[in-house]
Amino acid sequence: MPSPLTLLQIVPTLAGGGVARATLDTAQAVIAAGGSAIVASPGGALLPDLLRLRATHLELADDPHPLWARLTLPGKLATSLRATHLSLIQARSPNTAWVARAVARRLGIKWIATLHTPFIASGLAQRFVERRQARADAVIAVSEHVARDARQHFSGLEDRLVVIPPGINFDRFDPAVVRADRLIRLAATLRVPDGSHLILCPARFDQDRGQKILIEAVKRLGRNDVFCLLLGSSGVPTPFERELERAIEAAELHGRMQIGPYVEDMPAAYMLADVVVATGGARQGFSRSLVEAQAMGRPVVAEDGGGAAEAILPDVTGWLAPAGDAAAMAAALESALSLAADRRAELARTAQEQMRRRYSLADANRRLLELYDRTVAP
Repeated sequence: MPSPLTLLQIVPTLAGGGVARATLDTAQAVIAAGGSAIVASPGGALLPDLLRLRATHLELADDPHPLWARLTLPGKLATSLRATHLSLIQARSPNTAWVARAVARRLGIKWIATLHTPFIASGLAQRFVERRQARADAVIAVSEHVARDARQHFSGLEDRLVVIPPGINFDRFDPAVVRADRLIRLAATLRVPDGSHLILCPARFDQDRGQKILIEAVKRLGRNDVFCLLLGSSGVPTPFERELERAIEAAELHGRMQIGPYVEDMPAAYMLADVVVATGGARQGFSRSLVEAQAMGRPVVAEDGGGAAEAILPDVTGWLAPAGDAAAMAAALESALSLAADRRAELARTAQEQMRRRYSLADANRRLLELYDRTVAP
């Protein structure tokens, strides 16, 4: 029987989003299996949740000079971790993969890279950093789309590559457990207009994730009874968030579209929505929000060509629009918003069945723990 695992995950942020949530799910699985979980990050909104799991957090400075941080951080981390009897390191981004590899070499242990997105770097320096992920002792792709992209870039990766989509906690994402008072409270907080059909698009605003296509699609809908929320603001507007605000203003969508805050009670948010959208096309490695929304019985729309599309049964549980095609996305949104009550109920049943079959958190955790055991085995 394998010895209890001590896992270090190095992540770019715990401010919310799929990567942060997957980090917590993994920490919980390791602790439940009798091991110890350590997370190194700059912190964020989900840090209290991590600490409640009895995981250990190592604070990483959000250094404005990434190159200097990559050169100096491994030595500092390795020194602080020598007494922890670390078993394995897992990196969840290109920059953290650089650090993970260096720390693993210093400590004489193995490391894993999780590919949450395709290889998309354009500059020479970023491509160099990104490719460090392929040098890991094992590589996890979060979708078949990401795995195909990795194989195209690295021909010798196949024997170290495994596809493990993130799992979803269906005890939390279950319509039956969301009470009406939660919906009323959240609708008031988000200022959702009474009687509006709500389009929901959860995503962080740290970079362009294709939300401008959705802005154009909502404009093309031309419906005054539709309200669209781009959820995920951290409170201090990022440069891209300001760019989106200008795009909403230019589209004359005030009162029909707005940017909303990061929401902890996402089950209630999905229940408020008439349709949930994921943008990003081929740049999207996986969409946790689309899986969670379908687990809540909600119709979904996504741009085709990326990992988000893998969660959808086209024209059954949701609709796909060609990437970058605002007119096609508007048509897909119209299809979702126009569903008759019986068709919507049928879609909800099918979507919930599919998500429970394909994205079980217990199954994802089991596969992760098996991979960890194989990787650390002598």
